[in-house]
Amino acid sequence: MTAQKRSKLLVVDASVAHSAGETEHPMSSSCRDALLAIRKICHRVVMTEAIRDEWNRHMSRFTRKWLVSMVARKKAPEREVEHLDHFLDRVCKHLAADEQDGLRKDLCLIEAACEGDGIIITRDHAIMDIWAKCQNRFGLPKPIRWINPVTDGTEVFEHL
Repeated sequence: MTAQKRSKLLVVDASVAHSAGETEHPMSSSCRDALLAIRKICHRVVMTEAIRDEWNRHMSRFTRKWLVSMVARKKAPEREVEHLDHFLDRVCKHLAADEQDGLRKDLCLIEAACEGDGIIITRDHAIMDIWAKCQNRFGLPKPIRWINPVTDGTEVFEHL
């Protein structure tokens, strides 16, 4: 199978962009290795205005260089997405207030995943847990798959 056929359109959370540094700390190296695997395998990343703003506030020096290389390869297209915030009042009633706030904060990831291949790369287990409680209420056209580069490793990117 060629890299072209395996290429996926992924969403990378700012938590990964922030943590991907040049140190050998397990979190830093895992996030860095994930970004390098994404580029090597020729996956692409979804960039929306909200995600780019979050990245600009939090990305590491390594991630800034990585993003420049992805843009140069046309692997980081900025996209317009359908906003899902109009669903929140209906689907969040059963969530605690802090969970509702967490979902509102990270809804941009889910919106972007709907434009891509439904895959989100994040270190944030809280949003994964919140999403598990309400995903069926959104009725999205595709399931969302969550990947944590620290716990799932980089080989997962070769099998997407």
